[in-house]
Amino acid sequence: MRWQRIFKKQVFWRTLLYSFGLYVVLFLFVAFGLKIYTHHGKSFPVPDFKGLERERVFELAKKNHLNLQIIDSTYLPYLTKGSVIEQSPQPGVHVKRNRTIFLTVNAFNQAKVEMPNVVGVSFRQGKTTLESRGLKVGRLIYAPDFAKNNILKQMIGGTNVSPGEMIEKDQRIDLVLGNGYGQSTSSIPKLFDLNYSRASNEIIDAYFNVGRVSYDSSVKTYSDSISARVWKQYPAYFEGGRAVMGSRVDIWLSMDPAQYVKAEL
Repeated sequence: MRWQRIFKKQVFWRTLLYSFGLYVVLFLFVAFGLKIYTHHGKSFPVPDFKGLERERVFELAKKNHLNLQIIDSTYLPYLTKGSVIEQSPQPGVHVKRNRTIFLTVNAFNQAKVEMPNVVGVSFRQGKTTLESRGLKVGRLIYAPDFAKNNILKQMIGGTNVSPGEMIEKDQRIDLVLGNGYGQSTSSIPKLFDLNYSRASNEIIDAYFNVGRVSYDSSVKTYSDSISARVWKQYPAYFEGGRAVMGSRVDIWLSMDPAQYVKAEL
């Protein structure tokens, strides 16, 4: 029965060889299939969608085989309606095809709120009331009146605005304040290392107006403008320094740490 043993051995080795061959073929199929599916593992930089309008954004996303999802919107009157304000991942980050890019866009219409009545109350109380309605303090204008820092008028662009009138949220309300029949002064705030939001609030709280706002070349995007910090101000801060209420304070902002180092020297 020797030939039977030989035959069985040949069948065994043939089966083993076929099994091994099948395994290799399946492995190569899966490996190459995945590479084809993922385009050989290649990635490419995310385009910069910031500042682009809706049509251009979708056109660029389609060209680069990317998906888009709008996750938030805000209203910035100085930017084009519907344009992209922020994105994630950021421009230049390498991703693969079909990656979803999350966008924050500029709203087409701002919500409306009811104008409160802040005439006759103190500046501090009026500011709190305006902010509670989603409004902001604009310019401070001083006029002759015995009630120092009491609100005499509430205006938008030089025109009185009546209580109950529906106006856009985030609108800046100019306030006419009493000067106490004198040219009063206030302490100059220290603004170094503050971002624009905090710096402007400090300026207004000190009874001044936000003057010229300058960003250097390190500030390239809307996000940068939010993060940039004050490295210079005029009038300059010094201990005991004061200026006339209602005057303006100019600020310079940067994202460059070297500016802060120079300013501190």
